[in-house]
Amino acid sequence: MKRYLIVGTVVCAILIALVVVRRGERAGAATRANADSGHVVELGVSDVARAARVDLLAGVPVSGTLDPSVVIRIASPIPEIVEAVYVKEGEAVHAGQALARFKTSAVEPAALSAEAQRRLAASDYERMQHLFKEGAVSQRDVENAEVSLRAAESSEALAKKKLTESTVRAPSSGVISQRAVDSGDRVKDGDLLFQLVNTSELEFAATVPSEYVADVHVGAQVVLAVSGATDAGLSGRVSRVNATVDAATRQVKVYVTVSNSNGHLVGGLYASGRIVLREVKGAVAVPQTAIRGDAGGKPYVLVVDGGRIGRRDVATGATDEQASLVEVTSGLEGGEMVILGPASGLEPGQRVAVTGGEG
Repeated sequence: MKRYLIVGTVVCAILIALVVVRRGERAGAATRANADSGHVVELGVSDVARAARVDLLAGVPVSGTLDPSVVIRIASPIPEIVEAVYVKEGEAVHAGQALARFKTSAVEPAALSAEAQRRLAASDYERMQHLFKEGAVSQRDVENAEVSLRAAESSEALAKKKLTESTVRAPSSGVISQRAVDSGDRVKDGDLLFQLVNTSELEFAATVPSEYVADVHVGAQVVLAVSGATDAGLSGRVSRVNATVDAATRQVKVYVTVSNSNGHLVGGLYASGRIVLREVKGAVAVPQTAIRGDAGGKPYVLVVDGGRIGRRDVATGATDEQASLVEVTSGLEGGEMVILGPASGLEPGQRVAVTGGEG
């Protein structure tokens, strides 16, 4: 009787174990079925982009102000009353053009008097030379007459210079950017009268981090964009690189020459762009936000391939900061759909659907 009870107990235990195992298998199968056919990651068109072949410009970002390359401060040469002003702000002038005139009531008579004194001294000197030849005067008398002539010539030159300076003329061609006087104003020697600029060539000053100094050289191409300008873009060349680093910012000042022969730009405009260090033609590129890094720092991208998420290890090259694109030198051929932005919750092998037009 006991033997039958033991056999029955063993059989019941075996049956219970079989039931537990079958239930575990069904639960596992249900979990796998949910993973395979249940959740589908949905992405919008803004979450993906195509790897494409494009031309890239890698360089140092810069920003600053476009200023006239020529700025001339025209100051008063004499203390006098301004009798007339001939130009206005914004007016184009040519070299030698009269801009203003001072009163000449004092300097004109002085110039005429100095001229008369010079003529008299010249006549005396000539007479002394003739008398010396005849033996009527000494060599010293001739020398004194010559000294008087040279002094009279100097006085005449100074008087004529003041008379000439009574008319203020443009030292070069350009545009009057500032007019500081009006007719009737009394000015002192050195007071500002006008500011003249020439905008046919502009200068762009910017700073770059000191680690780029070895790559930035005179003649390097610079691509700029001006806010509000109708031009598609501006280009210039590095003309000067400062020889010292700013101790506070660790930045180096760079000066760029930009042609403005068409006169479309004015001084003072804000511009931004980059100093081109490298240009890559026909590179396979993806947005910067598509590049990810694993725990070991190895770069990779997530792609949409056959309705599932896949991982592609990549090698990167040039970065176009302005276009926000990164060159992929290996790992992609071009045309692949890459996933942008954070990868939270995204794993290779997950099913994925792109809504809104991409697929």
